[in-house]
Amino acid sequence: MFFDWLIRVNSGVFAVYFVLFLPHLATVDLSIIFVAAVVVEVLALKLIPHAKRVTRFVVMSVFFSVDTLLIVALIGSPLSPVFRPKDLPREFWLQILTCVWWALAARELIALLKLLARFQKAAVENKLLFDVISAAVYVCSALAMMGFVFGWPLQGLLATSGIIAIVLGLALQSTLSDLFSGISLTIEKPYELGDDILLEGGIEGQVVEVNWRSTHLRNGANDRVIIPNSAIAKMRIQNHSAGTKRYSGTLSVTVDSRNEVDVTMELLKQAAMTCTKILRQPPTKVNATDIKGDRVTYDVSFNTATFNDAGEAKSELISQIYKRARPVAAKEAQTESLSAVQAFTASPILFFPETEILDHLRFFDPLSSSEKAGLSEKMGRQHFQVGEKLLTQGEKSDAIHFVFMGVIQVSHQITDGRTLEVHKVGPGDSFGQLSILTGTPSPASFNAVTSGLLLQFKAEDLKPIIAARPELAEELCHYVSKMQEFIASFERSALQPIIAQQHDLIWRVKSFFRLGDRPFGG
Repeated sequence: MFFDWLIRVNSGVFAVYFVLFLPHLATVDLSIIFVAAVVVEVLALKLIPHAKRVTRFVVMSVFFSVDTLLIVALIGSPLSPVFRPKDLPREFWLQILTCVWWALAARELIALLKLLARFQKAAVENKLLFDVISAAVYVCSALAMMGFVFGWPLQGLLATSGIIAIVLGLALQSTLSDLFSGISLTIEKPYELGDDILLEGGIEGQVVEVNWRSTHLRNGANDRVIIPNSAIAKMRIQNHSAGTKRYSGTLSVTVDSRNEVDVTMELLKQAAMTCTKILRQPPTKVNATDIKGDRVTYDVSFNTATFNDAGEAKSELISQIYKRARPVAAKEAQTESLSAVQAFTASPILFFPETEILDHLRFFDPLSSSEKAGLSEKMGRQHFQVGEKLLTQGEKSDAIHFVFMGVIQVSHQITDGRTLEVHKVGPGDSFGQLSILTGTPSPASFNAVTSGLLLQFKAEDLKPIIAARPELAEELCHYVSKMQEFIASFERSALQPIIAQQHDLIWRVKSFFRLGDRPFGG
């Protein structure tokens, strides 16, 4: 038995000290020393941080050994204590001290189990499992107090406790259901602390705590969602972290059937390629899943690094899609007497043709219909292929370029000579405004990632309109200032000191001394 073995070991270790100090202890009440040792231990543990588990366990073990030695000197073995039957107050006092020893022994055993679990390098500590073990150890300790210390017959107590258990079981059905459901989930382990899970009903979040009653999730809004274990045990659980942290999301888009299916699928793919939160690999897939009358439904399947990025990825994707979409909701609201929100949700989107481009560039809003019509007639078209350099950093652009189709990589060479990728522009984006407005060179290079089509408005056609319309210049200035601020912020972050990893340092040392691939020490 663990306690018997612990008593023998501790008694043997301190036997020599006890013999040496016995003449001095003969005149001192050992029970007072026992109480003093317990008080000193409590104060000492308060000074040691909980994070230093090994130090706390060593201190607890040293004091427990002293307590064991003192209790053995007072009553003999706690398994068969010997009290003075004629001195009832003294006997009751020693019984209390023996009960304290049993409580300390239970705490020592629990601390040992936790320390062993830590040494096994478990990924996370299962709070529910240790709560159940701790409760079982303390219950056994309480039974030992009643049986060994007070000599109560445990058979009658257990029979009585059965009736009490039935009464409590009926009164605590919900709580017990949560407890046993938690134990079941702990054994089966459909999820662990830190996993990202999706529950039936749309509840989604990261598991931050599993206790005897409930499971706690932290959702994308950084709120803590608490679900009873009895409820979560009945739900369908989708664990995003079971194999990889990568999250696969889907966005359904309903498009007007006047848009060609192949062209629409390519536009949706290109829109996804510009989103920073959507992973390049595995690539985004677009499938036409349904057709009903005047609309076709497409599913855009994409991947993000974690499920927490899925919401932002969808927002980016929707924003990029609507740069090339015609706002038909307002028109339907007028013709069918529907509210704008109802019409927006009821109608599909329509990707506008080339002839309507000026209606969808915000900085051209101040122009009248006749001015837009005149400018539209002067619009140029440029087809580009994969890898084509459309604009190089330092060059001046003679036109504003509107990306009608295709994806273009924007890169910027910073002051230390490195060329870094800034972001991608896709259908609905534009560039070249800086040179048109200020005459300064382009702050970035634009290289084609896919084939596509640019619609262009030459500077010679725009300058008379800008001169006659100051509000148009203001809109362009606002756009240019935002772009300049973004480039400056990007360059500042790129020039932050880089911490060299060990393998980088080794590579640099080898390169400096021209060691090639020879190992060090060779």
